[in-house]
Amino acid sequence: MKDKSLKILLGIIAVNLTLQTIKELGLFPTAYAQSDVQKIAICDINGQACAEIWPQVVSGNRLMLQNQ
Repeated sequence: MKDKSLKILLGIIAVNLTLQTIKELGLFPTAYAQSDVQKIAICDINGQACAEIWPQVVSGNRLMLQNQ
């Protein structure tokens, strides 16, 4: 039983060392989240009529669309 436990422990150590080496080599690029809020507008195909946000105290913000 000790031999099996030792093999498992050494396997875990080997995997961790391999992952650390890959991380240090930079094979996977680092992804950075956007820091600022991105504002968007939902408009019709011509960009003339856009949706508005109406704040509601009870249930958060609502998107108000009007048919023209």
